[in-house]
Amino acid sequence: MIEWVTTVATMVVSLGTVAGVLAAVVRKEFGMAVVRLLAGMVALVVLSNFGPLRDWFEGALDGGHPSKPAADSHPKSDDGSSLWLPLTFGAVGLAVSFGGYGLWSLIQRRRTRKAARRAADTAAQERRRAIEAEHDEVLDAHAAFLCDVLAVLDRPALDDVTVPQTAALLHALDIAADARRGGDLNLYRPAVSQLKTAWRAADEHARKTGLRHLPRQERATVTRARGLLEIALDGNGGEHERRAAYAKARELLDGVLTLPRQAVAAVETRTRPALVKDATA
Repeated sequence: MIEWVTTVATMVVSLGTVAGVLAAVVRKEFGMAVVRLLAGMVALVVLSNFGPLRDWFEGALDGGHPSKPAADSHPKSDDGSSLWLPLTFGAVGLAVSFGGYGLWSLIQRRRTRKAARRAADTAAQERRRAIEAEHDEVLDAHAAFLCDVLAVLDRPALDDVTVPQTAALLHALDIAADARRGGDLNLYRPAVSQLKTAWRAADEHARKTGLRHLPRQERATVTRARGLLEIALDGNGGEHERRAAYAKARELLDGVLTLPRQAVAAVETRTRPALVKDATA
């Protein structure tokens, strides 16, 4: 019975010591880990030598002399084997503790790297959305100009590829579009910045220039065509009048300015219902 209790106590002390040492190592309390390991080894030494210690203690109580063990036909040699258990436990405890700490550190490093990658991906996505918003702002402004025939007639230089500022704008549009498809933010960011600068430069130049770069006769023609287009786009005008104004404006601009197809489509979309209705009346 006593041997069974001793065995159970040894297992409990062993497991408890390993758990305590491992917990201290994980918390990086290395001094406490050593103390717990030494305490566990001392407890194991006592448990491993519980029989001899009990005999000695009983002999001391009986008469001050430890009782001699009974003769045995097969005497056990005292080779110090009782010390192997605590020593082995100490080595195993150290190996398990530091091995567990290494594994825990590896897991923590992997979690940290994953968290860093997730944070970097999130930041990259937010950065890309911000760059795309700036890119779309320029695209929307340019598209709005191309779809507004009156704006085109007010700023024809913004659609003239022979104007250096407009040529630079078209080049910047192509570079930004390629960078957006490529996905490299280190290329996309400067491409959009260059596009914004090119758009401002081309738009400001076109606003300042107006029609001044055209010969005087062509300026007068464009001005007259603009007035006719205003009539064609006026929903309050008569259907026949609008159709005639649109046709005359296209005739005047032929050979003077080439309207963007987006502007032509926008005008025809607004005037076609009236033209069709007038033709079927």
